[in-house]
Amino acid sequence: MAGTEGGRSILDGGVSRARFLKLAGLGAGLSLFPGSVFSANAAGAQAAGGPEILNDPKFPIVAWWPPPPVENVGTKEAQQASTDALYAELADAGFNTVIGGNGVSNPRANRLALAACAAKGLRLVLDDSDLRNAIDPPPPKAARSADQEETESAMQALTDQPSRQDVSARAVADRQAAVTQRIEALKAELASRENFPDLSALAGILLDDEPGRSLFPILKFAKEEVRRVFGEGELPYVNVWPSHASRDDALEAESYTDYLRRYMDRKRYPNAVAPPMLSFDHHPLLLADERTTPDFFYNHAVIRNFAQRFGVPSWGFVQSVDFDGQFPARRRPDEDEIFWQINVALAYGVKGIQYFTYWTPADTGVRFGTALIRRTGERTGEKTPLYDSAARANEILRKVGRILLPLTSVSVTHFGERRLPRGAKLFRANNFVKAASGDAAIFGLFGKPNDATERYLLVVNRSPNKTATTRLTITSTVGSVERFDPSIGERGEGGFVPETLTGSPRSFTAAMGVGRAILYRLNTA
Repeated sequence: MAGTEGGRSILDGGVSRARFLKLAGLGAGLSLFPGSVFSANAAGAQAAGGPEILNDPKFPIVAWWPPPPVENVGTKEAQQASTDALYAELADAGFNTVIGGNGVSNPRANRLALAACAAKGLRLVLDDSDLRNAIDPPPPKAARSADQEETESAMQALTDQPSRQDVSARAVADRQAAVTQRIEALKAELASRENFPDLSALAGILLDDEPGRSLFPILKFAKEEVRRVFGEGELPYVNVWPSHASRDDALEAESYTDYLRRYMDRKRYPNAVAPPMLSFDHHPLLLADERTTPDFFYNHAVIRNFAQRFGVPSWGFVQSVDFDGQFPARRRPDEDEIFWQINVALAYGVKGIQYFTYWTPADTGVRFGTALIRRTGERTGEKTPLYDSAARANEILRKVGRILLPLTSVSVTHFGERRLPRGAKLFRANNFVKAASGDAAIFGLFGKPNDATERYLLVVNRSPNKTATTRLTITSTVGSVERFDPSIGERGEGGFVPETLTGSPRSFTAAMGVGRAILYRLNTA
C-alpha cells in the first residue's frame, strides 16, 4: 500500500523542473483554513470574465512537454501534415490543452503547433523562449557553477533554436522594458496572417515555471503586459513550486505558505503576481518501497485553501513518468496510480489536470524513464502502454470533470486512516453524511453556487493499489442519492442513476476499484 513516508524530492537538492526547462533548451526560463465550511461564492467554481480557458465548460486536461518540432526539411505543407499527425495522436488520448515546450518555443515551431491544435480543437498555452529569457535571463556561461554545466542533451541538440534576445535581454538595464518589447513583438509576429493564419487555438502565454520569490515583481509586470497587449482572454501561465521545495534555494521564502502569500496576496504584498489561476506541481510516487511523498495531501490542502481565499481556480499535475537524479527516485506509475492521482486532485477541488510529462524528456541532469510517448532511438514517437492508460483515465476525467468544474469545493476529509497524513482533515459527521464505515476513503464535498438543493460527493479510494468498500450513512437532510455512471447518457457523456438506500438510518455502499472514485449527487429538496 502506498504510504505517507518519504524523503527529499526532485526539488530539494536536485534538479528542479525550472532548471530542467533551462537545460532542455527552452531559454531561461498561513495556517490551513478549516476543511469543512466555505461560502457558496468562494473560488473553486470558474469565475466569469478573464482568460477564456478558465470559462470554457471543458475541464482542462493538459499535456505538458508536447511532441518536439518536426525537422525543418521538405515543404511547409509536409511539415504541417507531420505536426498535425502528432497532435491528432495527443488529442486521441483525451487531452484538450497543450503547454508549449520541448522545443515548441520559437516562431516556426509555434506556427506548426498552433495550426495543428486548431485542426483538432486543442488549446495551446504558447511558450516563447525570447520572452522567458527576458523575464528570467540565464546567467553568462562563465558565471555558472560546476553543477550547472550540463552537456547538451539529444533533444536540445535537435530542437534548440538560439534565442534572438539572449544578449539584449541581459544588456537592457530595465528588465520591464525587455519584457514589454518582447510581448509587443510577439503580438506583432502572431498578427502576421502569412506566418500564423489561424490563432483560434491560442489560450495563453507561458511566463515561468517554479519561480522563486525574487521573480515575483517581473512576473507581475509580465502578467499585466500580457493582459494589456493580448487582452484578458489569454491566460498568463505560471506554475509554482511544490511544498517540499527548498526554502532557501527555490522558494526564497520563510515557508511554503509565506511563499504563496507573497505570490497571491496583492493587498498585502504590492509585488504579488496574483494570477487568475493557481497552478502547482507535485510528483508523489517514490520508487523506494512504492511510497508516496509525505507532504502530498498537505500540498493539495494548502493550494486548495489559497485558491479558495483568493477566488481563483487551481490546476494540479499528474506524475506520468519515472525519473532519477540527485533526489529520491520516482517510480513509473501504472494505470491505477494515474487514476488515483487524478481522483485525489479532484477531491481537493482542482479545476485542471496536467500531465508531467506527455513526451518522454531527454536526460538533462535528470534521468528520465518513459512517459506516454517514447523518445529513444528508432522507437522515438512510439506509444507506451501508459498512453492507453492515460486515454482511459482522461475519458472518465472529461465526463466527471464537466460536472465538477462549475462546482464549489465545500470540504475535503479523510476517513479510515490509521494515521492521518499531514494536511488531511479527519471526517466528522456533517449535514449530509452522519457516519462512515469500511475501508479508508477521501470525501470531497461540492456544492452549486447559489443552489442549496444539491450537493455532490466524490468518494475516492484512499489506496492506489487495492480495492475499497466504504459504507456511508446519510442524514435526514438528504432526500435521495444518485450515482454518476459514465457509460450512459446521450453521446455517452454519462448520467446520474438512482442509488439504492438500505437500512435505518439509510445508507449506501461505495465499492471502488483500485485508485478509483465514485461521484454521487445528494438531493436535499
